[in-house]
Amino acid sequence: MTQQQKNKYQKIILGVLILAFVLMLGHQYLPMIELPTDSHIQEEQNRLKSLRGDLAVMKKMNQDWQAELAELRGKSGQFWVRTRTTMPVEQEVLEEFNKIARLASVNIQSREARLIKTNNVNYIQEVELRMEMRGVSMREVTRLLRELENARHSFSWSSCKIEPDNLQKPTGVKFSGRLRAFVLNEEAVKVLGGDVSLDDVALDTSKSKSSKATGKGTVKGKTSTRKVVSGGNKGGNAK
Repeated sequence: MTQQQKNKYQKIILGVLILAFVLMLGHQYLPMIELPTDSHIQEEQNRLKSLRGDLAVMKKMNQDWQAELAELRGKSGQFWVRTRTTMPVEQEVLEEFNKIARLASVNIQSREARLIKTNNVNYIQEVELRMEMRGVSMREVTRLLRELENARHSFSWSSCKIEPDNLQKPTGVKFSGRLRAFVLNEEAVKVLGGDVSLDDVALDTSKSKSSKATGKGTVKGKTSTRKVVSGGNKGGNAK
C-alpha cells in the first residue's frame, strides 16, 4: 500500500469517526431541543393561560387580605401597642398610669395592676388596674379624668365610685375604681404591620402552645396571680 493510499484511508476513518461523534451528540441533545410544532405551541399557550389564572387568584387573595388588614387597623385604635417589651405587660400599664397621675398632679394612695387570662383570646392581653384616691377634691378627680381621656393609650372604666371621705364632716371625696387596658401582643402587631398573615400567626401560635409548659398565672380562663402594686407616693413609680 502506497503512502497516498494510506493517507486516503486515514481520512476516511477520520470522517467516519467525526460522523459517529456528531450522531452521538445529536442522539443525546436533540430531544432537549423542542421544535416549534403546533402541539408544542398549543401546550405553551395552555400553560401560560393556567399561569394567568393563578396570578388572577393571587391578586384577588391579596386584595381581600389588604381589605381585611385595613379593617383590622381601623379597629385597633382602642388597643395598646407595647413599647417596652422587656417588662411584664401589667407593669408597663401601671407605669403609664403613674405618668398620667403625675401629669394630673394628684395623690393616688393605692394602685394595683394584674394580668387577666381569658379563653378564646389569642392576640389581646387584658390588664385590670385598681386605684383609690382619698381626701381629694373634685377638681383633682376632674384633672385625673381629663388626663386619662387625653392619654396616648386607652383606658376603659369597668367600675367607678365617688363618695364623701367622711359622711358627718366631709372634707373631700374618696374616688376609687377599676380600669382596663387591652394590649396587642407581638403576633397581633406583626399582623397589623403587614409582616405576616393571620394564618401564619395561627400556625406559629399553635406550635408554641404545644411546646410551652403550663404554670402559675397562665391558666386559661382564670385571673392571673401575677400582680404589680404601687401606692403611697404622689404619682409614684411602680415598685
